[in-house]
Amino acid sequence: YMMDEKAISKDSPLPLYYQLKELIRSQIELNHLKPGDSIPSERDLAERYGISRPTIRQAIQELVVEGLLIREKGRRTTVATPKFRQWFLESLTSFQDEMAQKRLSFSTKVLAFERVPASSTLREVLGANVNICYKLQRLRYVEGKPVVLVTTFLPLDLFPEMDRENLEQNSMYHLIQSKYGYRIGGATRVIEAINASAEDAKLLGIAPGDAVQLIRTTGYLDNNRPFEYSIAYYRGDLSSFTVNLKYSQ
Repeated sequence: YMMDEKAISKDSPLPLYYQLKELIRSQIELNHLKPGDSIPSERDLAERYGISRPTIRQAIQELVVEGLLIREKGRRTTVATPKFRQWFLESLTSFQDEMAQKRLSFSTKVLAFERVPASSTLREVLGANVNICYKLQRLRYVEGKPVVLVTTFLPLDLFPEMDRENLEQNSMYHLIQSKYGYRIGGATRVIEAINASAEDAKLLGIAPGDAVQLIRTTGYLDNNRPFEYSIAYYRGDLSSFTVNLKYSQ
């Protein structure tokens, strides 16, 4: 998989561990090393490049921390599945639009769509006069893998007959604007890291206790009325999130 022995030079001002790290990274980026492939053993790398095992371990450890490699106990080190970068912490777009922009194949499975009494928490978020909500639970797939499990609550009075809509094929945000004539203003999102419950893990195709990112979203119409409360569980091994911040004096 690796390039020739001359790819790492002891005459270079760059540290040997860094040269090896960048060599492995380039092989992954060029797709010469694919997700699930094993990289050569420490002994093979030491012989091929004439560098010490502690140097090799440092390079590999940094790539593990960066999420490019996975080291399994007693097994070889393998290339990680790349994470889907999510930009939605800084812009409010529909899941379908975001995936289409990234040219990723996606699908949605509706697990439940029912009318439920508004709990005190929902009334706090969506308004004291909200009595009945839709509860919409969806499992969203990217490139054939389940990536996010999301439960959304919507006030019934804002969206009559919404539960007749096909939300496996149609974007909820598009419907809210095109069918119901509202304009979506924005949202607040709260993100935290948690361990997946057995039930959620089964749906997401991960092990109970694996890391997931829990994101709670409150969506607002352009008149500031809250219209959505969503609780989403993103697979930690497949999702990373980007936020742009501006420095304020």
